[in-house]
Amino acid sequence: MGMSIAGLAQVAELNSLKPDPEKEKKFSPYVAWRHGWKDGFEEWKKNNTLQYYKELWYYSQSFYVKRNYLAQGAALDESAIDISRFESSRKDGEESIVTLPGMKDALVLLPANKLIYKP
Repeated sequence: MGMSIAGLAQVAELNSLKPDPEKEKKFSPYVAWRHGWKDGFEEWKKNNTLQYYKELWYYSQSFYVKRNYLAQGAALDESAIDISRFESSRKDGEESIVTLPGMKDALVLLPANKLIYKP
């Protein structure tokens, strides 16, 4: 019985983390790069679905873009952001704002204590 409850909990967690197809298309290359890109990535993804979803959540939802944060600059395409590059700016208990040169939009990093996954 304990095994079936654990199995149900994992299915519920998988369903809650299942990515939006558009976000998966934008951000799955970051996860693939961490796991050998084309060499074995699809096999890893198939065998580690929950871990894949957690890592994809990190790359796609551990931050958001605050539009028009600055008066001038270009719009930021969030799919071009490898969020792990900004991990040193993340704070434990509050959001962090990161501005990028030439961009009018800013990155807002969720607090570290709110992350489902951290590399």
